Amino acid sequence: MPFAASTSHQQNSAPSSVSFQADADLRRIQVGQTLADVERHLIIDTLAYCLGNRTHAAKILGISIRTLRNKLNEYMDAGIPVPEPGQKHSVA
Repeated sequence: MPFAASTSHQQNSAPSSVSFQADADLRRIQVGQTLADVERHLIIDTLAYCLGNRTHAAKILGISIRTLRNKLNEYMDAGIPVPEPGQKHSVA
């Protein structure tokens, strides 16, 4: 039961940004997805929510701006589109 109590507390204290929907589509974590895929989607969706503002996205994600920048560079090097500042990411 302590788990359920802490879960409801976390839901009540969660910032409004948690309810963001990318193009009215909730991204679901599914069994079989790699942690790297889940992380990438979360980072890109958060960056899109912040209209490309890396400082704001890093703060929401709880990571340093340097870590975010390094992750985004990895994604861009792999050919994955990343939202530019002031631009929402188009979901394909």
